[in-house]
Amino acid sequence: MLTFKRFSSNYSIYKKIALQLIVFFIAIYIIFQLLIITNFFSKDTLNVIHAHSVKLNILLIFTLFFIFSYIINRINKWFVNPLKQLKDSISNDSDIHINDNIHDDDISDVFKSYQRMIKKVADKDSQINLKISTLTQEKQAVMHQQQLTSSIFNNSQDGIILLDKNGIITRVNPMFCHLIGIKYENIIHQPLINFINIPAFKKIKASLSHELNSTHQWQGEFNIQHVINKNNIPLYVKINKLIDNKNKDIQYSIIATDLTTIKEIDRLVHINHHDPLTELPNRTALINRLNDELNIQLTTHHKFAVLFIDLDNFKVINDNYGHQMGDKVLKITAHKLRNSVKKSDMIARLAGDEFIAIINPATEHSAVVQTCRRILKILQQPITIDKHHLTINASIGCYYAHPNKQQTIDEILCQADIAMYQAKIAGKGCIVECNSF
Repeated sequence: MLTFKRFSSNYSIYKKIALQLIVFFIAIYIIFQLLIITNFFSKDTLNVIHAHSVKLNILLIFTLFFIFSYIINRINKWFVNPLKQLKDSISNDSDIHINDNIHDDDISDVFKSYQRMIKKVADKDSQINLKISTLTQEKQAVMHQQQLTSSIFNNSQDGIILLDKNGIITRVNPMFCHLIGIKYENIIHQPLINFINIPAFKKIKASLSHELNSTHQWQGEFNIQHVINKNNIPLYVKINKLIDNKNKDIQYSIIATDLTTIKEIDRLVHINHHDPLTELPNRTALINRLNDELNIQLTTHHKFAVLFIDLDNFKVINDNYGHQMGDKVLKITAHKLRNSVKKSDMIARLAGDEFIAIINPATEHSAVVQTCRRILKILQQPITIDKHHLTINASIGCYYAHPNKQQTIDEILCQADIAMYQAKIAGKGCIVECNSF
């Protein structure tokens, strides 16, 4: 039951409750009197009430007092004491501090403080959940990035190697192991120098050291040898020197691209576009070059010259010294012709002892004639092969391809060929122009 001490400690609370109950009971009493006035009860009932009014009033007072005490006790047990404990907990808690004053005699203050505390805890909990969610997302992003990086590293079509400052392999991907034919466990934590061609490395060592020290990177071609089949593998290598700014630790990353397929394609293209004997561009390359020149001529409106060069009496060399000697003469002639023109010009072998020179651009007539004379002069220089002294001469037919003129490649070559035969008829070793500059 309710004790005096407990009652007095919560006097203000109970005072408010008592006032509310008194108002409630007065309201009941007024309603009861209104019912009597309006003859709600029968006369017999009213007579009984008047006859026992004192007893009924005493019973009512005791009943109200009992109800009042019981309600106060329940309120104290179910609400006041827990809220007071909560208030004490709030006051003593150093982690969740409410700056507002909490009055001992005001239960509404305690309840408001409780609401503020709950809100603050909820806010902190929300912030913690947000931070945890953010950290989780960041961690997942980092893990995804690491997985992606690892996947790229392991599935790259280029060989990738990581070295420490002493040149020891700290990480290597499967492609590099495949390139040199060595298992991963036999290459990891080993010096890279053990798996490369030492003579080839010595050729690039000076350049490599200088570039890495000055620019922290080097790139170039390098050959390695397959451990099992001993085949040389051409690589295009990129090396980067990585320096940690914190502890100044040095690492090296190497990316090696296998050029075998590219080299093979280049070789096939070279074979398809070059004469196997003289290494000069062949008819296919010549046609492509003339086609390009005609297309460019449509926009630049420049003119170029086509020289048809045929060796004089070359058949005599084949007949007197054999075809092997003739082949050697053609090789030397091709070398001389390349040295007779500019790098922007083209020398091609058309067939047999017939060669074509494309002079582009042909800016001056005198410059073209001078080039033709230089070719004849260089070709006329004696050739010594196996103690045989040979003298070669040539006839040159020249055709000028003018812009804004309808002309095909066959027509250009045909006109230059006609001019060359006219030069041979004129006495060989001379130059004939089939059209004007």
